[in-house]
Amino acid sequence: MRRLLLLALAGCAHAGAPPSPPGFARSKERAAEVCLPPGVKAYLGALRCAGGALAQTKRIGSVGSRVTPSDPNDPRILLQMDPERPLQPGEPDLHIVDAFEVRCPHATYTVFIDMYHCPSPPQPPPDGLRR
Repeated sequence: MRRLLLLALAGCAHAGAPPSPPGFARSKERAAEVCLPPGVKAYLGALRCAGGALAQTKRIGSVGSRVTPSDPNDPRILLQMDPERPLQPGEPDLHIVDAFEVRCPHATYTVFIDMYHCPSPPQPPPDGLRR
């Protein structure tokens, strides 16, 4: 029984995470989806550089709506800032997206995050980074 438990733990420790979709979190249109500032902090705090070092992060700022609205006064822009209101089927995602600088010893990345998806499923790391 003990041997079986050790084998199970070893298998979990070495199980590969699914690969990130190409371009994930590298543009506002493909932003990582998290829930509110605590979700942003948790997502960024879990990112590691390719060699395993902790990534250093800094907020760059807002980059506007994920999808550019045809009407800049579209009332859905404000409605969608309510994290308890899920997007309706077919509704464009007008959430505001923030950009972050993620520094590693050998590379610097820009990562885009949409913090208005509550609850949000676990998000993979962007290409070049790991968790």
